[in-house]
Amino acid sequence: MGRVKLPIKKIENLTNRQVTYSKRRRNGLLKKAYKMSILCDINMALIMFSPSGRLSHFSGKKRIIEDILLQYINLPDKERGCIIKNKQSLICTLGKLQTETELTNARITPPGHKRQAEMQQ
Repeated sequence: MGRVKLPIKKIENLTNRQVTYSKRRRNGLLKKAYKMSILCDINMALIMFSPSGRLSHFSGKKRIIEDILLQYINLPDKERGCIIKNKQSLICTLGKLQTETELTNARITPPGHKRQAEMQQ
């Protein structure tokens, strides 16, 4: 006997919605994104906010989210499918975030130890 197919619609009960997101969808989606990035050797960024506003994110094996967002922003409007009105501001902000991330990683990594991203390459 198979599972009953549920219609795809918003879960009205706030508690049930939060439980469904945190226990099932978030971890399952992050796991699928990880597998897809490894199996297909693709650059992937996944950013999610829970119903309560909590951030979950994933970036592929070699690139950080900022790199992938910059690649997306720099696509021609026709290829991206929309126009970004404040493109220069986004590029500047992402550059700052990337620099901050690199500085933080440099401070956290003890001398003589490779970062996990460097070991994967």
